[in-house]
Parts: sequence; structure tokens; C-alpha cells
Amino acid sequence: MFQSRRFDSVFQRTALSRPHLRGSRSLARAFALGACLLALSACGPDTQETAENSSPLDEGGPVELTVTAAFTPVNGGGGGMVGFLPDPLAPSLGFVLSAPRDGGIDIFDLDGLLKTRHAGERLTGLATAPNFELRGESLPLIFGAAADSNSVRGYAVIRDGAQVLDLPLGEIEPINGVTGLCLLREGAGFVEIVVLGTGARAEIWRIRDAGDDVLGVERIRDFPLPDPARQCATFDGDIYTASPAGGLARLSSDGTLLAGTAYPAANLTVGEFNGTRLVLATNGSGDTVETFDAATLEAGISLDIVDGLSTPGVGIPAGLAVTDADFGYTAYSNGLMAVFDADAGRLKVISRDVLTRAVFSNE
Repeated sequence: MFQSRRFDSVFQRTALSRPHLRGSRSLARAFALGACLLALSACGPDTQETAENSSPLDEGGPVELTVTAAFTPVNGGGGGMVGFLPDPLAPSLGFVLSAPRDGGIDIFDLDGLLKTRHAGERLTGLATAPNFELRGESLPLIFGAAADSNSVRGYAVIRDGAQVLDLPLGEIEPINGVTGLCLLREGAGFVEIVVLGTGARAEIWRIRDAGDDVLGVERIRDFPLPDPARQCATFDGDIYTASPAGGLARLSSDGTLLAGTAYPAANLTVGEFNGTRLVLATNGSGDTVETFDAATLEAGISLDIVDGLSTPGVGIPAGLAVTDADFGYTAYSNGLMAVFDADAGRLKVISRDVLTRAVFSNE
């Protein structure tokens, strides 16, 4: 089937999560939706024509974005943190990560099945380094913000069997504690992460393999933020922060404030769609994903993630992440977006092709 081996080939009527928005859908519309998705899997979007004829910042009501699949619900749900570990040699064997409320890390395959639950502290931020070279071997790394202990935890992933190992990591001791983190850049034998403090401050830390028993750590610089931030994301060296009280901010890698907006973001991700960079954000309680121009943080369209062929839409989008990495299958070859549905307590995913079409829709 077009999206994964678990896709239900029998069209079924699903329970609607928001009757006031979705109760009027007819069977004819559902079949039309199915036809559109099948056409997408066969042909893919004409991205050049779409980019030239429409704008991602058209005003109007929410644009409907069709969910592609839902992952298996697990005990403990998710804390909203989401991440990816693509596999460049076998794209369909890549992993999607989530941080459960009960602590640790959940690793899912692209069929939505839980492969591994690694016990540990509750994590309020995730960053991945999929291409890290450790002692000459490729060993994907995960870094997590452990806010309860004001520390940063590291994990190594052995792809075969989705094994997760605690990483011997030097002590990262930010001045103002830890609330969240994100990856700034990954290089040969090192990564740099942005660590958000409990106050309005961020620090850049470099983690590298120097041949010692533990990975070395070094504080590179720190700088003030316009407001205390709880989540962050990066794109081409720019740092984007989310503050429920202060809004979204865009900063340079040295901390210079470049743009801001008052939207009370609890979660965010950044991506490029047909050459246009957008920030996607949620406030943790609304029923839509909001888009913003990545340069100016000017507000764009709202995205309402609605029912797919046999998968209910997203009731309350919380943590989210988008990637353009190849995850295999027809639906995920150009990437995907993962969203934690706080209403259903499970991860749901959307093909990046479907997301791009929705973002550039004139409707």
C-alpha cells in the first residue's frame, strides 16, 4: 500500500474527533479523498507549478491537511517531544522518536510499531545526530533535555534491533539549568546543541569524540533570549525559540534577535517547502497547527489535520517535527511530519508531499 505495510486497504468509516468540524463529511467526499491520495501515491505533486501559482501565506480559514497514518498507542503516551533517525542506506528502516510522559525514549518504525522503549528520565527536548561517526563507525546519537535534574542526557542507537545505549557523556552544566534543547549543527566527529535555560538564556555546547572514555563537552558561548524559552529548532544556523509567555523568536547563532511574534508557542519545527521556509507551531491546546514565515515570523495559514482513509485526524496537536529525509515508501520518500495528538495520546504522521500541497493550497 502507498504509505506503509500496515495501511488498512479496506475503506472504513472512522469515529470523528471533532464533530462540529467534520460531522458534515459525506461518503462521496470520503471517496474523493481516497482518490486524491491514490493519485498522490502514483504521481506525486507537481511542486514547481504549485510554487509558482500559489502562496503559503494566503489568508482565510484553516486549510485541511489529511493525516497519513497513526502509530500504535503505548502506555505512558508521549510528552510531546518528537524526533527522527533516518537511515540513508535503507530509508524505510528509519525510526521516529518520542519522549513518553513517564520518561525515557520510545523508538517506532515506519509501520508505527513500538520497537524499543528505553527507560530513563523524563525528557523535555530531543535532538538527534543521525550521521555521527564514533571511532570510525556510524552510530546515531540522541540528546535529551532532562529538566527535572537540570542535565543533558546522551544515547547511542544501534540500528540493528533498535537498541538504545546510555552514552558516556561529559557533564554539561548550564548556568541556568535546562528546559529544552535542539541540534545546531553536526560535523565530523562533533555536534553542537542549543541548550535552553530556565531563565531567558541559551548556551551552545559542543560534544565531540576525542578518543577518551567519555565524549568531551565544551561550552562555546551563551547569550540572552527575549523571553524564557521552553523549545527550540534550528535551520541553516538560525535558532528559533518557543515561549508560551513571550512568543516565537528568530535569532542568529550568536544570539542576535532577528524577528519575533507574540504567538504563545509551546512547540515548533522549521522546514522548507518548495523553496519557502516556514515555522510550524502549536500552542498545546488549540486544534490547528499555525504557520509563520521563517524570516519575518509573519503569521500564515492554519492547518487542520483531518481524517485520512481509516485514520482519525489530530484533535489537539502538541509536539511536532518535520523532516525532508527519505523515509521510504511512496508517501515518505520526500519526508514526513510527525505530530503528537494530545487528544488521542498517540503519534500521527503526515506525508511531506501532502503537507506541501496543503501549505501551498489556494483553497
